[in-house]
Amino acid sequence: MKNRKIIMCYLLVIMNLFLLSCSKKEINEEANIDLFNPKAASEVAKDYLSYVKENNIKEANNLCTDQLISKNKEISMGGTRIISYAPDNLIESSGSAYILFNVVRNSESESRCDLDNYAIKVVKIGDEYKIDEIKSINKKQVFVRDRSLRVIGEDGGKSDLILTLNNLPRDIYLSENKVMLYKEQTPNEKFGPISIGYRGQKVAISTIGDNKSFISIAYMEESKEAQAQAQSEEAGGSADKGITGSTNLEEVLDKPIAKKVISLDILDNIKLQDLIFSKEEEYLIVSYLNSNSLNRMNVYSTSKGDLIKLKFNEMFPEDKYNIALKEFDKNTITIEVTGKAKLDNINKEVIGNYKVNMEEEEIEKIFNS
Repeated sequence: MKNRKIIMCYLLVIMNLFLLSCSKKEINEEANIDLFNPKAASEVAKDYLSYVKENNIKEANNLCTDQLISKNKEISMGGTRIISYAPDNLIESSGSAYILFNVVRNSESESRCDLDNYAIKVVKIGDEYKIDEIKSINKKQVFVRDRSLRVIGEDGGKSDLILTLNNLPRDIYLSENKVMLYKEQTPNEKFGPISIGYRGQKVAISTIGDNKSFISIAYMEESKEAQAQAQSEEAGGSADKGITGSTNLEEVLDKPIAKKVISLDILDNIKLQDLIFSKEEEYLIVSYLNSNSLNRMNVYSTSKGDLIKLKFNEMFPEDKYNIALKEFDKNTITIEVTGKAKLDNINKEVIGNYKVNMEEEEIEKIFNS
């Protein structure tokens, strides 16, 4: 009898432990189901910006809560459009997250670009992640006034001179020449498309004239104190020199904040479309329309100004194929290759998406699984 009682006690203890473990398992499973995944939230925010960039407002709205949609009577791009964006930060709270992006917007009608910061709030509703709030602030605007390129910060006030057309190099060595024996004069009739880096310290610049386009990158000096000191020294040194009739008074008094300019290239008989920095700003992607009315692109190093030798023309002849930028990462970009409309001798095997490794200078076709 005594042994029987002992066995019964053991069985009761085992059953209690089993029930307790099952209860904990159910609690853990429920916790895992309800757990907020910041990575999934980031992907939703990224997809939203991608749809807006492509002007696919319908799909962008599908990622938003009904409450957010009801607050927006109409979503439009206004006078500018998103050309690129890069992640900035992620702030997670209970059941939601704010995903921050630095967003570059360009104007299609004038030489102007904006650097905005977007804070996209993502919440979890059931099994779905939805965007519940979108806030944005303008951090910098780059624009043209007369023959000068200027920038204004988020606090407004007086704009700063980046540089003038006269500050740019007058001639450069062409990247396509293997032997650097002569220079070509840079066009400086007016500014073309421009863009800004995600940190607001680099500006991609184009100037056009005589069917040529000159591309360069200006590195901006952020120190206002240094600029004020330089202005004071310059004013003291040139006080008794006078101002010639051909010199603009504003150019004398307003010192450029561009501390250096990296020359990239001169392109002939093309129409520039976009200048886009890669996420880490190590590369500049230049998209343009060539003389065959086809979309093409070049990629340059932002530090040295060298053309990255990606063999686009060898793989995708410039009289047959379009090359369009789809997305990019740190050292890679995804491009879409399409054939010229109404052209018979297009190789269908060439058409498709490709991953381009800019660091290794390799191109690999992406096959759908």
